[in-house]
Amino acid sequence: MKFVKVLAAVAFAVALSASLALAADKKLEGTIKDGSCCDKAKKAGKECAHKCCVEAAKDGKVCAKCNPEKK
Repeated sequence: MKFVKVLAAVAFAVALSASLALAADKKLEGTIKDGSCCDKAKKAGKECAHKCCVEAAKDGKVCAKCNPEKK
């Protein structure tokens, strides 16, 4: 009986960890603008390979150079 409880607790912990990891994945600060290199890559099912965009994605942001804010 203890084995079933331990197994259930481990399964719950794994499921919780996986859901939190997936929820945190790909949340970028900023907005990808239509027609930008990031938008084209996203529509192709890829990630933008520009150096500035890769660096911004590492910080959890969208590249401000390629996706400028409207003034």
